[in-house]
Amino acid sequence: MKELTSESIRLALRHFGKGGQEISHAMLFDALGLTEEGDKARLRNRINDMARMGEVVKIRPGAYTYNFSYRPRESRALPAIWRFVRKAKPGWCLKECALMVRVHYTHVLRYATWLEENGYIRRVGRNEKSAVTYRATSKADMTPETPYPPYKETDPFQKERAAAATITRLLLCADPYAKKTAQSITDACKVLLARFDKGTATQIENEDIQEEDHVA
Repeated sequence: MKELTSESIRLALRHFGKGGQEISHAMLFDALGLTEEGDKARLRNRINDMARMGEVVKIRPGAYTYNFSYRPRESRALPAIWRFVRKAKPGWCLKECALMVRVHYTHVLRYATWLEENGYIRRVGRNEKSAVTYRATSKADMTPETPYPPYKETDPFQKERAAAATITRLLLCADPYAKKTAQSITDACKVLLARFDKGTATQIENEDIQEEDHVA
């Protein structure tokens, strides 16, 4: 039985679902390397669960689109933190925020760091316990909806897995003689070579630069 995690499924869905593209079971089977019927059945069950939660939208049996506005359950603490940030008087600290919204300090710290980097909050000094204090900025005042950090890819080989799956899918399901298919396969091969063949990667980079110069 192949290991099948929610994170790996989500990565595949997000990759194939860019731009509202339709996603099929076959595409996911290829991307996740599923060949056994039992593993494929488990994937279909997971996808059905995600559809019930609203993370994917079922178009027809075996075909879906990905809902990029969906946030995993663990991110539901962020709206509570955001409400505190916008309503609290200037001079609050992270520990105070964690206590008030009943969220672990680490989650508050991680989110507050991203908010500060993106101009939603700024430091105003320190309190009597030498803890850094913050205030919301005008950007926060003009943003009633919770801002979410970009989705963080956790698989270091996500691009390579997607490239390999693309090659397999195109060879099996598309016309290999079609110009667009050939170009997509070539691009996917470049991704794999750039990762695993450093000498070839340098050659590809040089070719790309020469091509750009020629176009310019």
